[in-house]
Parts: sequence; C-alpha cells; structure tokens
Amino acid sequence: MATMRGRMSHLSAVIGETMIMIGGYHKDQNDKKDTTVDMSHIFIYSLSTGTWSKVVATGKIPRRGSGMCSAVCDRKIYVFGGLVLNEVSRHPTMREFSNDLYELNTETMVWRLLGPTDSAQDTDFDIPSRPTVRDKATMVYHGNALWIFAGWGSRILRATPNSTFVPDQTHAFVGWNNEMWRFDLGTETWSAPPCSGAIPSPRAAHTLTVYSDNQAVLFGGRTRTGRVSELYIFNFDTTTWTGPFTTENGPQPRSLHTCTRLHDNSVLLLGGMDKAGNSVNLQWKLKTATSVPTWERVNLCPAAHCGRTWHTTAVHTTSNCSEILVFGGSPDNIWEPDHAYWANMVRFYYGVRPLYDMCLDTISDTSEASEYPLIHLDIESRRKLISVRKFGDVLGVPSVSHQHDVILPK
Repeated sequence: MATMRGRMSHLSAVIGETMIMIGGYHKDQNDKKDTTVDMSHIFIYSLSTGTWSKVVATGKIPRRGSGMCSAVCDRKIYVFGGLVLNEVSRHPTMREFSNDLYELNTETMVWRLLGPTDSAQDTDFDIPSRPTVRDKATMVYHGNALWIFAGWGSRILRATPNSTFVPDQTHAFVGWNNEMWRFDLGTETWSAPPCSGAIPSPRAAHTLTVYSDNQAVLFGGRTRTGRVSELYIFNFDTTTWTGPFTTENGPQPRSLHTCTRLHDNSVLLLGGMDKAGNSVNLQWKLKTATSVPTWERVNLCPAAHCGRTWHTTAVHTTSNCSEILVFGGSPDNIWEPDHAYWANMVRFYYGVRPLYDMCLDTISDTSEASEYPLIHLDIESRRKLISVRKFGDVLGVPSVSHQHDVILPK
C-alpha cells in the first residue's frame, strides 16, 4: 500500500475500477520545496478498496514537469507538452517548454513517444508541422484523434490559419496562443484543422470538455488581460466555434480549474484560481441539453474540501450515476511560497446510486452497531464496506460523500 503526499499540476484518469495518477508537484520531504514527481512513478487508486498502490513504468519516460495536459482512449493515457526539466542544462532545476506527445499503456505500464520528435525542417517563418512548445494547454479525445487547443509557451512567428499568438506584456518571447491541433492516432501524424466562427482569444489554464458526439465546451482560463469566465462551444465536425455564452449570475473568472463530463452530459465545474489568486470554492453544473448552455449552482462536493487550485477531477460513470473523485491541488494562493497541498481523496456521487452499494451501506451500519462487527465477511468484502460506507445514502437524488482520509499537509 502506497502513502500519498499532497500534490498539484498532476494528471489523473479513471480506467476500469481504478484511478491512475501521474506526475505533478509535491513538497520535498527534506527541504519542503516544490519538486516535480518522477513520471515513471504511477500511482493507482482502487475504487473498491479505497487504497493506493504504486508501480514503476518502463519505456521512454517523459521528463518531469508541470502544466501537462492529458486525454484517455482504450486504456491508454496520452500526455502532451508541459514545462519540463532541461536534461542538457547543468542546473538541476532548469526547465523548458515541451511539445512532446507520449502514450502510457496502462495494461503494460510502458511509455512510448509518439509522432515526430523534432521540427528541424521548420524555420521561424514556416507554419509549424506540429504544435510549438507550450504548457497549460488542453487536450481531448474525439474521433480516433487527440485535439489540443491553446496554451502558454514560446513565441510563434507564424501561427496556424485563423489563430494568433499574443506576447506577454513583459516578456515578448513567451505568450498565449489559440491554435487548434489534431493528432491522428491511426497514422500518428499532426494536422492543424482551420477553425472558423467565434474563435476564443489566446489563453492557457482553461478547460475543454467533450459532452456530446460532436461537441466540446471551453471555459475560463488566463488571457493577456487576466482570468476570464467565457464559455464557448466547439463542433468537431465543422471545426466551428460558437460563443461566447455568458450568464449574469454564472461562475466567476478563473483558471487552473476542472470541468468534468457527467453521465447525463452535464459538466461539473470545480475549484480554480480567481482574479486575486485565491482558490475558488463555489461549485457549478453546466446544463448542455438546451440550445444555449446554462449554469446552475450545486453543492455536490463537500464544501470544506471544494476550494482548491490545479487539482484533478476524474469520474467513473454508469448509465445513471457518476462517481466523482477529486484529488490534490492547493487551498492557497499557489504563487505564495508557503502554500499547502491537499493530500486527501474526495469521493461523491451524482445521480442514482447503485442498489448494491446501498445494501452494503446498510450491512456496514448494522455491523458497526453489533457486538461482532463484520465478523462474517471476508477481507475483500470488508474493504469494500470501508470504502462504500463513506458515501451518501439517498436513492434517486444526487448524493454526497464524506471525504476519505483527510490529510492537510503542512
């Protein structure tokens, strides 16, 4: 059993009955400074037992870093970009932007580097043949391809058609872009589909979430003018953007948040950093069934553990229920030197809970009250009960769990 430390800027995904977590920052146990996690160290959380384990992956291991984006397809996790360690530099903390794309096969735990690994054929005045180096982009899977939008990185002299690069006010050689790139998983080649419509302005630390057969929703992020609360819809079939959609009483501007698709195709918005740099603790659900998406305030995540920045939210879905898992991030302003990391796993349901789980809840409660608790249950059943009994127990309405093993790191 592995002991988990708090972290942020990591990646996570639910595959089968497990949540897999990769990379990010955590506090060094000796000097308490932020340090990146080795990308060969894969942490696995069991949904049935509520316990962590650790395996060491092999293959072409990605460099350690932060601000990477990821997507999942067929039990494989794809990881792109980030601000990674410079292996050539003599300085152990020197970092650089990356545009490498990796694949982790979660059945064999082997990493593989995909596509072209250099752009030597490109000149500064060519349209690049693959995405330029960047971090805090977003990536989704659709139609046997990976789609990457925007990000923060090195200067782009010639952006792809209908996209732009906006330099930072103080450093002209870095900035934001609004490029859309597509990586075909069949041919392992890059292309830049020309987009049209109301293309969002260049940004980073935003979210792009697929919610239907051919559409994804973009929310928030950091632009040159600051954090925003804009909402856009992208159509994969026509590569057309629509928006921005705004509501008078919708979510406040933020970046480094999560937006997660639920079983009913609504989208759950959690956490993030507001304009002042503080973690946001208000929760929202985006209803996508109407022609114009609308926001609704919700209270699904335990309020005391909702406010966090640069965390991950993963979901295990059935036809009428979403089991949501939130891990890591910081409750503080992450630019302050003494910020803490969340080290707890928060789990809760949205929708109609499985009857089997509710029956186990009843058995667990009855057993705890008896003179011989759980005496007739085998070890695996006991572990399931310990995990399951921490969820809410309301049938037919959204139900909320208590947090699992809350540890607030110092």
